[in-house]
Amino acid sequence: MSELERVSAELRKAIFEVRMPLQTTKELNVAGFERLERCANELAHLLRGSEHLPRKIVNDLYSTAKAMENEAPYAQDQALVSQWASKLYMTFDLILLGESHDDYKSGVPRAI
Repeated sequence: MSELERVSAELRKAIFEVRMPLQTTKELNVAGFERLERCANELAHLLRGSEHLPRKIVNDLYSTAKAMENEAPYAQDQALVSQWASKLYMTFDLILLGESHDDYKSGVPRAI
């Protein structure tokens, strides 16, 4: 199993752990989201600079962010779920740009 396959499998499990309770019972799995975020960041790192992206897992990341955005108004903590969605959107955007979180430093202007 390649590193990308391992991370993709872990990311799918983490997505399920966070998304299912949020959509069904409106419960928040904070530890699950932390795992999801770590996996998403690792995926961005692995895909950094890649011209070809695995559509399925990248779409899973995007659709999870979209689902969180849609569920936020009904969640126990709307602001937290919105923040989670924003973090996943950021990672998705970085993947599309061929970058990872290592390339982005908060408060530091980006070189053109």
